[in-house]
Amino acid sequence: MPCRACSSDNLQKLDAEFTASFSSLKDVKVDPIYVCQEMRVCLDCGFAELRVPHTELEVLRKAKKGSAS
Repeated sequence: MPCRACSSDNLQKLDAEFTASFSSLKDVKVDPIYVCQEMRVCLDCGFAELRVPHTELEVLRKAKKGSAS
């Protein structure tokens, strides 16, 4: 599957570790979510994509709902 940004076939799968956090001031009390996942990076244009695992996605959904109150 080629890069969705530049159509290059020069893609590399990498292990990724990152934190996901909400950027608005009203959500500042929500703790960041730590995610480890595989991602694909285009070595030509730098476009990257990944899928947040279901468990971490549920935590983000619940945090967003809780911060809306």
